[in-house]
Amino acid sequence: MTQNSDIQQYKVSRDETKHGKDGQHHLVAGQHGSMRLWHNEAPSDTDDKQPHANDYETLGYVISGAVELKMNGQTLTLTEGDSYCVPQGVQHTYRVTQTLTAVEVTTPGQTN
Repeated sequence: MTQNSDIQQYKVSRDETKHGKDGQHHLVAGQHGSMRLWHNEAPSDTDDKQPHANDYETLGYVISGAVELKMNGQTLTLTEGDSYCVPQGVQHTYRVTQTLTAVEVTTPGQTN
């Protein structure tokens, strides 16, 4: 699934998706955003994980499972049917507490 300024890919079939270094499935990318899927992510212990900030905004939807998202002094428990937003530049961490499937949109788009 490559994209450059001259070619816009309008459809990406399941066997064409690329996998990122953290296990995410990159689904499709547009000119201003991209969509990725976290599929059956196992629960994880993140006690030693340091907060980090991204140079993109993330909008997400939990399809199944549960995850704890920590940002701005809050701990959000996200479960099936919950949507979330991690603003660009905000320090955050997360911990999968039940096998998670979630879809995310990032702006600007991410492909790695």
